[in-house]
Amino acid sequence: MILGVYADLHANLPALHAMQVAAGSVDQWVALGDSVGLYPQVNEVLNWQRLNNVLYVRGDHEEALMEGGGLAGSFTGTESLSKQAKVISKDNLGMLSAISDTCNFESNGIRMCVTHFLTPESRKTESKYSIDLSLLEKRYQKYDYVFFGHTHLPTILYGRNTVFINPGSAGFPVDVERRCSMVVFDTCNRRFELIRFDYDISTLIETIEMAGYNKKLIAYVRNEHRWI
Repeated sequence: MILGVYADLHANLPALHAMQVAAGSVDQWVALGDSVGLYPQVNEVLNWQRLNNVLYVRGDHEEALMEGGGLAGSFTGTESLSKQAKVISKDNLGMLSAISDTCNFESNGIRMCVTHFLTPESRKTESKYSIDLSLLEKRYQKYDYVFFGHTHLPTILYGRNTVFINPGSAGFPVDVERRCSMVVFDTCNRRFELIRFDYDISTLIETIEMAGYNKKLIAYVRNEHRWI
């Protein structure tokens, strides 16, 4: 089975289109949370995930959208989610209410765990990037691979028995390369590849302007995915 694994798309529809092209043929898409928030096209992205039976777990942006709360330390993110709460469709709201924090599945004898938060502590801003491999190996000892998101940083950690993979952000990159990324995983051969891709930023900027979202998002996109 060929898995297309991505995280932190953040309602970036042009990036979703570019990711599909970059990934090629995929048997099962896996979304590691935060497909909503920040950018405007929340229904378009969630419609695609729902219609394509994407394996989808909950991130902090999904939690905030469902619970009606904000995001600590992110005025722009909170503002975007407030707008999305007013336009999200009933079908997509129903999908979000059904997804869980984690999902475990098996393919070709490979035991996998899918989650947004690698540890409960990573929900806290000050612990978001803290990784203790020895503790993670104990927590996930029954899995061969663990896929996680949240940090927006592509990461591959090789434990003694478990491989931990963060595909980076498919829609809101913040790492040094400032390019969107995802992972294609061939479960038959146990091979995975981190794929970088670009998308049509002009279309995204036009969408942000038309939707009346915070202009800081436009500045971020125009400034090669860097906050100003």
